[in-house]
Amino acid sequence: MTTSAAPAAAFDAWALEAIQRGDLDTLANFRTLAPGMPYTHPTADHFLPLFIALGAGDGRTGKLVDGVDGYAVGFSRRSFALY
Repeated sequence: MTTSAAPAAAFDAWALEAIQRGDLDTLANFRTLAPGMPYTHPTADHFLPLFIALGAGDGRTGKLVDGVDGYAVGFSRRSFALY
C-alpha cells in the first residue's frame, strides 16, 4: 500500500470527469481503466456505493456540487450532489 496522494489524486480526477460526463460504462470498468489501481481501491466495497447513488437518481446529469474532498493515507474521499 502506498501513502502517497498521487495515485488517489489521479483516480479521483478520472472518476470525477467520468461522473461529470455521465459515463457509467467507464466507471463500471474502474478496475481496468482507472489510474492508480489497485492502490486507490484494493477492494471494491468503497467504490461500488457510487453506483447505488447514481442509480437512485433520475438519470440526468447536471451541475456537480462538491461537499467534501481530500486525501488521507493514500485514499481519496469525495462527496457530491448533482443538480
